[in-house]
Amino acid sequence: MKTTNKDYEKMEELYELYEQKIYYVAYSILNNIQQAEDIVQETFITLYQNLEKIYNLNTQELKRYILRIAKNKTIDSYRKNKRHKMFLEEYQKESPEVADENIEEWEQRLMSEDQIDTLLTVLNESYRHVFKYKVFYNLTYQEISNLMGITEVNVRKQFERARKQVQNNIGGIENDEFEELQKNG
Repeated sequence: MKTTNKDYEKMEELYELYEQKIYYVAYSILNNIQQAEDIVQETFITLYQNLEKIYNLNTQELKRYILRIAKNKTIDSYRKNKRHKMFLEEYQKESPEVADENIEEWEQRLMSEDQIDTLLTVLNESYRHVFKYKVFYNLTYQEISNLMGITEVNVRKQFERARKQVQNNIGGIENDEFEELQKNG
């Protein structure tokens, strides 16, 4: 991708308009200055990587697009913080000898984010977002509805359809994680 002066000017304009809004979204969820600043940076990197798409959006669509990127990155960061905290709490509860033995076993039980993303490729974008928000971010149907701008009934239906598609994709295997998904539904 060849960058022009027009691209630099567009990025500067977007930075001036949205930097504080993105920071506010990130900080309001993470309550951490450094992480909020990282989210701002990551959001603008993503925007830069998708510069062609930006030119095709009107002002409202652009604002929604930018804030959706920021929200998704913030929620990802929040989830990572939550996992890290959970791991540390589990680790601190156990004796040092037992903890060292269990770390490898615990890591093997968790699907990697890449494996999960690969599994979710069978879903359309909307179903994928609903599924991730519900399962990985533990958001309520109402929170997902507000975040995505669709009705709560629609969120419930999309989650149920996404869950069934994912379950069918892995062969309908009933394991602990999918039993948990069914409880969440």
